[in-house]
Amino acid sequence: MRSRSRLTGLHDNLAAVLGEDSLQQLIGIARLRRAWPDIVGAMMAARTEPLQLEQLAEGGVCLWVAVDHAIMAQQIRFLRDDIRKACYKHAGLTDLYRIRSRVQPGAGVKDRPPSPKPVVLPLGVKRRLAQEVASIKDRTLRQAAFRARMTQLMYAGSQENVQEKAQENAVIHKEK
Repeated sequence: MRSRSRLTGLHDNLAAVLGEDSLQQLIGIARLRRAWPDIVGAMMAARTEPLQLEQLAEGGVCLWVAVDHAIMAQQIRFLRDDIRKACYKHAGLTDLYRIRSRVQPGAGVKDRPPSPKPVVLPLGVKRRLAQEVASIKDRTLRQAAFRARMTQLMYAGSQENVQEKAQENAVIHKEK
């Protein structure tokens, strides 16, 4: 008989593959990238981005920042103490000893596109969806299929788009 498997956290598995130090650096740089606009401000974030965290021989960490112009590198140097404090506040980076920059054309944290807003589906569309999945015998699977299709239509775009997709789906369903 096979022994029961145990669930382990993703952190433990990645640490086993990458090594704990490398994983901590990846987590640190991910936190920095996410909080970068809060750390340096929107204008500088559009022109700079954190590249890597490098372990220093004497202990501590050096943050490498990509900048799109030498003037931004100068700003990073002038603001290094404020950046160090903000890195601690927003990303929990405690052992940041140095901040260095590298000119890299096109550097900058790009704004994420806004997440789509769900639209309310009319009752008629919900009824058609329920009829589509009614042939599925397994109740749990039927409910999951209904929820998945409903979510897909809710985030499809505008209300007109939802109506069109629902009508297309109804036509395809009738042809089957």
